[in-house]
Amino acid sequence: MRQDTCSQVGASPGNGGVDVRAGRDEVRPGRQGSGSGSGSGGERGGSGGSGLPNGVKFVPGGVAVDQGDAATAPLVPPRRGTVTAPVVPACQPQTPCDPDLIVRVSDLVSIPAERPTQGMEPDGWLVVGVPTNFFATASSHVHAGPLLGAPAEVRFTPVEFRWDYGDGTSRTSATGGGSWASLGLVEFSETPTSHVFDNTGTLSIGLTVSYAAEFRFAGGDWRPVLGLVAVPSGPISAIADRAGTVLVADNCSANPRGPGC
Repeated sequence: MRQDTCSQVGASPGNGGVDVRAGRDEVRPGRQGSGSGSGSGGERGGSGGSGLPNGVKFVPGGVAVDQGDAATAPLVPPRRGTVTAPVVPACQPQTPCDPDLIVRVSDLVSIPAERPTQGMEPDGWLVVGVPTNFFATASSHVHAGPLLGAPAEVRFTPVEFRWDYGDGTSRTSATGGGSWASLGLVEFSETPTSHVFDNTGTLSIGLTVSYAAEFRFAGGDWRPVLGLVAVPSGPISAIADRAGTVLVADNCSANPRGPGC
């Protein structure tokens, strides 16, 4: 005969039932007994007589799983908790899409600047003590190629010209100069890029042009490259001698400023 029968729960203390008199249920997975639930000798689960909240049951291993409200959302998958996926930035720093990307001249290994050329007057020879004019050909240009793994364009603009005259001296100019004729000057005039040699001999004159560079991806805005790109030209070999040994086409009356006059 059943004692202390609870009409609402359908179980009684003892005999594997649930004691609801204490105000809470004590339910253990795998407990055998009689009364409502999964039956005698079975694993207790489900709702109703299990003593668990509606929509919560036991799964193997005794872990309570919230299945949601089966009456209103039977297709809601079980939930063991909220999992937050890691936030991946839309653009990784220091990649082509980064608006604050810093590009240095060392990154331009696949996009070189054009090599400048240089000339001198007189061509291949010079007179000691008289100005020799030097000039360079270098202009702004754009080259395309891979930059940091993406197609890009780089614009090079010459900003500095440095001549090494081969006699231990040098000169730096903001421009490449020009021939005497293009500057509207007579021969052997002094120019911003001319030089006066003091000794005879064979000289090798070198030129290095420094370019400021800008880059852009996919036709976007031009952005500066950090540093200058230094590109040397081919050297010029010239013979320096005194005026008395230099052959000239004009006499001093025709050209008073000619060599030796």
